[in-house]
Parts: sequence; C-alpha cells; structure tokens
Amino acid sequence: MKPALRLPILALLSSALWMTACSPGSVEVVSETDEKQYQRGKLFLRNGNSEDALDAFMGVIDARRDAPESHLEAGYIFLREMKDPVRANYHFSRYLELKPQSDRAPQVRQLIETAQKEFARQLPAQPYEGELDRMDLMDLMKNMRMENESLKRDLMTAQRRVTQLEGMISDARRAPAPVANTQTRQQPVVSQPTAPSSEPESVPRTYTVQSGDSLSGISRKVYGTSSRWIDIYQANRDRLSSENALKVGQELRIP
Repeated sequence: MKPALRLPILALLSSALWMTACSPGSVEVVSETDEKQYQRGKLFLRNGNSEDALDAFMGVIDARRDAPESHLEAGYIFLREMKDPVRANYHFSRYLELKPQSDRAPQVRQLIETAQKEFARQLPAQPYEGELDRMDLMDLMKNMRMENESLKRDLMTAQRRVTQLEGMISDARRAPAPVANTQTRQQPVVSQPTAPSSEPESVPRTYTVQSGDSLSGISRKVYGTSSRWIDIYQANRDRLSSENALKVGQELRIP
C-alpha cells in the first residue's frame, strides 16, 4: 500500500473506533444497588443516621423510574424510625408493584399489614384494639364507614320524628276546641234532642278501632274535631306504644 493512502485509512479507522466507543448502545447501565446514592444510604444506615439515609434513598427514587430496593429501604425507615406507617405502606406497595415475584415479596406483604395495623393503633382512642390482630386496615375503615352511615340514618329518622311531633303538638295547641264546644252548647237543639253533639254525655266511653282509623280520625268521629287525638292517646298509653300503633279491633278508652 502506498504511503499516501495509508494515513487517510488510519484516520477513518480511528474515527470509526471512537464513534463505536461513544455510541449509546455501548454505555453500561448502572444497577440500582450500585448507584452512589444507594451506597451512601446503606452507609448512613450502618452508622445509625436514618435521616440522611432516607434522603439518599429518596434521591435514587427521584432519579430512576424503577427503584424497588430504595422503596423498600425507605419503607423500613418510615415504619421503624419515623413512625409514619402511611408513607411506609406506600413504599412497600411500590416495591411489590416493581418486583411482584421477588423472593422477599411475602415478607413485604407482612410489612404492609404491620404498617396498616400501626396506622389503626394511631387512630384516636385506639378503636377495635383487641381485634387488630385479625382485621386489616381496609376492614377497619369499612366497618367504621358503615357504622357512621347507620348513625347518620338513625339521626335523620329521629329528626324527622321530632319535627312531626312538634308540628302535631303545635296544631293541637292552635285548634280552638273549647270554643267549638261552647258554640255547640249555645245552639238551639231542643227540637232534635237525639242529634249527635260534642256534649260530654253523648261521647262514647270506648271505641273499637276500624280499618283505616287514625287517632286524629277517631277524634274527629267522636268529638267532631281532630285536635283531641292527643287526649285519646294519653288515655290509652298502656295500650298504645305510639300514636301510630293502632290495631283493627282494638278497644280504646275515650276520655
């Protein structure tokens, strides 16, 4: 080969070798556990410096899309050192998402249960403390939510009942029952002595409940006004558990 051609060929070969060495495919990817930040975190842990160790592991998590080992170490620190079971549960769960088939997966699942129980123990007044060994956090939260909904329904029912009773009592107080009786006594009924009236002597002493009856309806039949239902109710408290507890064929006292 002529000396004039040798130099250009050598230059081309050198350029090709340099480009191959610098190509992205030739760059070796550093594993998570070989990361400097991860190694610093492990060193901090060995020296008992959990806060700096946590910062180092969080740095690895921020820098990498997949950092299961750093999530696991962060979970340990949050659970055991920081007493923060909520964040610990998050990092343990992220480890299982990234390495679901890992040999350590069963251990990490147990750590998640421990974090959930620890969170439950931190709730006010430590509810259900005696059952935490057999109840995980999701069951606890479900039971509390169901109990809360039941209490809300009971409270709304009680409030509607109170409003209803207040309205009935208010109507009874406003009803001019005595005036109506006075007007009836003042009417000339000499020509019809047997006609029904609201005079005390014409009121039956008992009444047999019929289908469709209510206390206000019975009051209207007996007294000519529905406002005296509460008098009938009070006279039969030993027979009626509530004003709506009427039974067909039941005999009521009429005061």
